[in-house]
Amino acid sequence: MKTLVVSLILFTIPLIIPSNLFAQDGKTETFWVHEDPVIPAKVLDYEAYCATLADKCAEFNIQKANWFTISTDELRYFHITPIDKMGDLDQNRFSLLRNKMGEQEFNQLFDNFDSCYETHNDYIIHLDHNLSYMPSGVEIMQDGMEFRKLELWYVTPKNIQKMLDIAKRFKELYSRKSSPEHYRVYRSGFGAPEPFILVAISAPSAEEYERIRKLNKELLGKERDVIYKELLETISKVETLSGYMRTDLSYSPKK
Repeated sequence: MKTLVVSLILFTIPLIIPSNLFAQDGKTETFWVHEDPVIPAKVLDYEAYCATLADKCAEFNIQKANWFTISTDELRYFHITPIDKMGDLDQNRFSLLRNKMGEQEFNQLFDNFDSCYETHNDYIIHLDHNLSYMPSGVEIMQDGMEFRKLELWYVTPKNIQKMLDIAKRFKELYSRKSSPEHYRVYRSGFGAPEPFILVAISAPSAEEYERIRKLNKELLGKERDVIYKELLETISKVETLSGYMRTDLSYSPKK
């Protein structure tokens, strides 16, 4: 987690990828992602430090802090904070917590985090309601739906518009067939090392996800195969992650 305060320096570095490459019309929500690939031997320690941070924020009801956490089978931890504007990144979310805990205890906690990974990343993603398929409304948190399948489809800048067109065609097909597989689409933004679209699918369990996935593939049939082939011809690489929402490592202040 690397103090999460110091890590904001990353956003002052000039970026290779312009933040507006995926600009779209329509409703979007913006999130700051802090990603920690944790050393296997340090996973238990890391989770204990995360739980301590969440507990301390709850103890003192820190209003500026707010995040939900996803951990994956690959031992990557994503701490995701909703933001209204880029200026929110300038705020020191933990200044009050430092005062309440005391500087020595606060610094020790974040020093502990630094021993749990060799590198980490910060970047912005945008939840695109227009490209997402959730007929009852786009919701991130759903009761009983803790499992997450995360598919990251990377694309070169020249193929971005084609990727977006394919995403629209997928949504149209899913909608027309009334697919039981619902998903959210996120577009990469400021700080991302390369452009990507993230497709997030929620399910009660990995087994239920697989059942719905197979049902959906049969339902969409050859029409899905045609679009999927075009997708594979458009992307530069794909990354698939499985994991769970971690409410025990997340924090939301009381109002």
